[in-house]
Formats: sequence, structure tokens, C-alpha cells
Amino acid sequence: MTRGIFLTVKDLMRLTGSNSYEATRQLHKAIRNKIKEGKRKLTIKEYCNHEGLDYQEIIEFLEK
Repeated sequence: MTRGIFLTVKDLMRLTGSNSYEATRQLHKAIRNKIKEGKRKLTIKEYCNHEGLDYQEIIEFLEK
């Protein structure tokens, strides 16, 4: 069971500045699969670890 605060495709669109839901959905899936094949959810912490980003900065950005 995965625990944490999940990153949605729309959250990822905001973080990347993308206007394309489909392209961002594919990116979201690619990151999940890189972490673990067939993974269905992505936590903010997993995303930050994958991208080398500061977790607290991302949380603050998404809360705005």
C-alpha cells in the first residue's frame, strides 16, 4: 500500500507549466513506471526524489 500525498496530473501540469493534459499524463505515467513498473499512484515525495526537488518548496507551491 502506498502512503503519502499523491501528485495528480493537474498538479504536475502546474509544476511543469504544461498546457497539455495528455502529455503531462504520459510524463506522470513514465515517472511512476521508472520508480516501479505498473505503479498506479505517485506521491509528491517520490516525485521530488525522482526530480531532485525540495519537498517543502513543492508543497508550498502546490498550496498556493
